[in-house]
Amino acid sequence: MVAALSLLLLAVQVDTTKPPPILKFTGEVGYVATAGNQSVETLNVGDKFSAQFGDLTFTQTFARVYGESEGETTTSLTRASLRADKGLKNSPFVAYGLLNYERNVFAGLASRLAGSAGLSAIILRDERNRVVVESGLSLNRQRGTGTRGRDIDFLGGRAAGTYTHQFTPKASFVQALEFLPNFRETEDLRINTESTVVAPLTARIAIKLSYVVRYDGLPESGFLTTDRLFTSGVQVTL
Repeated sequence: MVAALSLLLLAVQVDTTKPPPILKFTGEVGYVATAGNQSVETLNVGDKFSAQFGDLTFTQTFARVYGESEGETTTSLTRASLRADKGLKNSPFVAYGLLNYERNVFAGLASRLAGSAGLSAIILRDERNRVVVESGLSLNRQRGTGTRGRDIDFLGGRAAGTYTHQFTPKASFVQALEFLPNFRETEDLRINTESTVVAPLTARIAIKLSYVVRYDGLPESGFLTTDRLFTSGVQVTL
């Protein structure tokens, strides 16, 4: 027991010869409420935390959107992810591992857990622009809501790209696109896009506008193929 504890302490011992990790945190919140002829409340919260240790980076994200109208829940969406990126020596590629969780009962989705791994690369980078492309495979576990919901496990793929334009060091536009094919049911192709604009108010506070489109080629029975979501809020970076 003592030997095991000693090995554990040696494993987590900080190497003081290496530079300290680079830590970044961003939190955001948005709220809308109306009263009178119609009572509507909508809340969106989220965060992004990253820790970089040399060529190894860990990233955690969370997003929650909840809405009520006349006292009844009309929107309930939760997304979360954990990601690790590791640079490959003498190579332009970065290996990544990604774990995604999603719950959207108003799209008939009780839960979807997807673990994927693959490679990413920066194919364009200058002072203001950057383009990153990614490709990999994924294992998916999906559970539908209600008695008619689909419960499926399947192997899938992942192809994604992100374009970032920096207007200034603090103001940016980001366009992300993601293709998620299902190798078990080819008609079950999912496509996600997200357009984001960040405009700074101070050095650490900014306004964030985001427009998300999520397409599901094989939605749960009785639900539409496409969801659209627009959010706005205040972002704080530490």
